[in-house]
Order: sequence, then structure tokens, then C-alpha cells
Amino acid sequence: MPSFELPLQLAPVDPRLFFTRNDPGDPRMGDIVARDIERVPEGARVALIGVPQDIGVERNGGRTGAAGAPDAIRAMFYRLTPYDAATSRSVPKDFLVDMGNIRCDGDLEEIHERLATVTAAVCRAGLLPLVLGGGHDITYASASGVHQVHGALGAFNFDAHLDVRPASPLRNSGTSFRMLIDEGKLAPESFVEFGIQSFANAEGHVRWLLDAGGTIMTLGEIREIGYDQALARALATGSPLSSPLYATLDIDGVRAADAPGVSAAMPDGFASAELLVAARRLGRRHSTVALDIAEMNPRFDRDNITAKLAAHAAMQFVMGVAERG
Repeated sequence: MPSFELPLQLAPVDPRLFFTRNDPGDPRMGDIVARDIERVPEGARVALIGVPQDIGVERNGGRTGAAGAPDAIRAMFYRLTPYDAATSRSVPKDFLVDMGNIRCDGDLEEIHERLATVTAAVCRAGLLPLVLGGGHDITYASASGVHQVHGALGAFNFDAHLDVRPASPLRNSGTSFRMLIDEGKLAPESFVEFGIQSFANAEGHVRWLLDAGGTIMTLGEIREIGYDQALARALATGSPLSSPLYATLDIDGVRAADAPGVSAAMPDGFASAELLVAARRLGRRHSTVALDIAEMNPRFDRDNITAKLAAHAAMQFVMGVAERG
């Protein structure tokens, strides 16, 4: 496995976040994660990357606080055991490597350049990026890096919002997918917006995306179809003929009762269990080449409920990748 020489892009993680019980009979993810990016183990498959900034949220008029999300999620994630009771198997040691956090000094455009550089390097090394935001603008930068390696992408966006605002005058947390489509990095006919809610999106943005060839599956439509069938249909649309799929989970797609700590809380939405099902299926799917988790906001969380949910979503994805064999 090649080493990574990315000192200008990355900052190390506080070692106190890597939880351990110091008990070989009770290992936690903090015990089995690889941390030395200069000597990435041969068995590594997933690379975790934090992006601790919410500049795009602020530009979009949202409530800030998501900059604290990557480490808040890590604090919960590294407490989890690697054992999955459903399959009676464990995530192997060194299967996941924590790359650290993208350096977030400078403006949003500079941060995006760093993130794209890192995700491209990770993909070239044969690893799957697991990116923790931060605002949903991370998707533009992360997918841009993935596109350098995998070419035109399909995409699956688990979200209450479309995020196809024009970047005028500046990009922000609501512009990722419009920018990716306009730049030819995302094939609109392979793009699915999953869980979009009424009274949360402009009619003009809906019409723009439909005219471009994208697919919108509203929360109401998904409930009528049934969640399992709707998810299967969405994933088939997002990665036809096993073309590369970029997936993003915006935690505000989950109802506020289950996920209070988000940048834009919604009274309705998916249940926690539905988010976790999507994360696991995305991990299992061989066409999924990257995943990000966006808009978790610890400033508005209660008893770490949302951080724990995001951590479990990350864990379900990692376990799903391990199931690929």
C-alpha cells in the first residue's frame, strides 16, 4: 500500500479521540484503526477524512457549528466495538485508516482544493473515502477529487434539500450538486435526490434539476412506495451498470426528534433506522466509491444523540464495505 505525503493538506487528530478500554477481550474501533498515513497497512480499505469547517453553511445563511462535527463523530465512533451481531463478524484490524482533518485555514475555495487533493490520492491508492463534514459543500470538493480518478459519477443524496442553488456569487453549502453537474463531474441522469421535503426547496430549483435529467424522490413518495423498494430503485438509478456512485448522507434528512444536532433541523424526515439501512447498503454496493456525512452540528445536539447516529452510520458503511469480501 503506498504512503501518503499530504502534510500541506492534513492536520493530525487529537489522540484522545481514539478510545480504548485497554482490554484485548473488548476491543473498540479506537484500538483497531490505523493512524500512520506514512505506513498504510495492506489490509486498509476505507480512509476516514475530517473536514472541520462550516464556512459554506454561514455563506448559505444557516446556523453554524458543524465545524465541530468531525471530532464529535469520532468521539462516538471510536467507542464502538468492531463486532456486528447481525453477521457475526468483526471489522478487521487496520481495515480503516484515519487520515486526520483537512487543514481549514484560508477561504472555502482553498479548503476545497485540499479536500479534492486528498480524496483523489485516497482513490488512487485503492481506498474508499469516508468524509466527515462540516457543511454539505464538502460534497463538491470530495466528489471533484473522486472524479479525477473514477470519471463521471452517479450520485445518491440522502437529504431534505436539493442543494442545487447557483453559486452566485460564491459557492456555499447549497451549491454542490449544481456545480458538479455544470462542470460535467456528475451525470444528472444518474443522480438521485432521496427524501426531498415539501416547503424546503424552491420550485425553480426543482425544475432546473428535472430539466437537467435528475431524479427526485420525495419523502412522501418514498413512504407510498415503501422504504426498501424506494431505496433499491434509487441505488439502481444512481449506479446503472455498476458505474461509480458517490453517496452523501445529510443528517438533516432525519427528523429532528431523532437528529436534533444538525444545521437545518426538520420536524419530519426519515427515522434513524432508515439512515442506517441506507449507509449499510451503500457500503455493500461495489459501485459505491465514496461516502460523506454532512451537516451534523454538535452545537445543537442533545446528549450526543446526533453524533452517535452519525457514528453508527459511518460504522454501518464500514461494515458494509467489509462485507464485499
